[in-house]
Amino acid sequence: MPRSRSVAAVAAPFALVLAASAATVVNIDASVQGIFTSWGQNNKGFNAGPGNVLCGRDNVTVFRNYFVFNLPANLVPAGQQVLAAELIGKLPWRGYLSADATETWTLFDVSAANYGVLVNEGTSVTNRVDIFNDLGSGNDYGSRVVSVADEPAPNTGPGLLNVALSKPAFLSDLAARLSAGSIAIGGSITTLVGTSAQRIFAFSGYEPSFGGRATLRLTIGAPPCVGDLNVDATVDDADFVIFAIAYNVLDCGDPAMAAGCPSDFNRDGFVDDTDFVLFANAYNALLCP
Repeated sequence: MPRSRSVAAVAAPFALVLAASAATVVNIDASVQGIFTSWGQNNKGFNAGPGNVLCGRDNVTVFRNYFVFNLPANLVPAGQQVLAAELIGKLPWRGYLSADATETWTLFDVSAANYGVLVNEGTSVTNRVDIFNDLGSGNDYGSRVVSVADEPAPNTGPGLLNVALSKPAFLSDLAARLSAGSIAIGGSITTLVGTSAQRIFAFSGYEPSFGGRATLRLTIGAPPCVGDLNVDATVDDADFVIFAIAYNVLDCGDPAMAAGCPSDFNRDGFVDDTDFVLFANAYNALLCP
């Protein structure tokens, strides 16, 4: 049974102690969240209010949202890895304002070049259509179909929109961003058709009673089986690519190595030929036991 703990977005230092024998659930609230309009303005430029994550279309304007999560350096202990991840969005009452019965909210990666702008929610940004485009393109991290049924009852707090971040691209990007200390996730309604109002997260700027910060929920623990580096219950070519990168780095102490050094199967501090033999055996078996 996984234990649960919360990591405040601005708390420091992070004192994270994980038991190697059990999975641990870590909740990290967004340090920054906001919107970009289709003409390239952020919350400050659009005067949309802090924390507003309106997403979709309002007549001629399209909104995309984003979330920045601070990542402590010791988030993933040695010998463990992120087994599962999800983003939990907060939908206010009256937050679904679409003429359609459902809309699909899809989450995407964010280019590293745009992190500097997104983490500073107090600065007005205009004419950055490139950032708007970035928030709805690139690697697809996962999606969720949303409807008015996801709204909470009046005055009961926000409804929770859980989006499983099960794509290998997210787990790979998360490992790469640990050394940088944060990861950003873009959001877009990918079912927009026509010019009628099609919006979710309306009124989310009135936090915390109406909305609130999104939460990144990570389940961290020992790998489910040797060689299954992307945690999909098989040891295949996708895992080989991950292993090959670690094999070329070699030393688990190298900053270029993935957090927790999951490819070091025999836990000797190196990803070398001994680990390759173990990986090859698992690769030939294909399916995790």
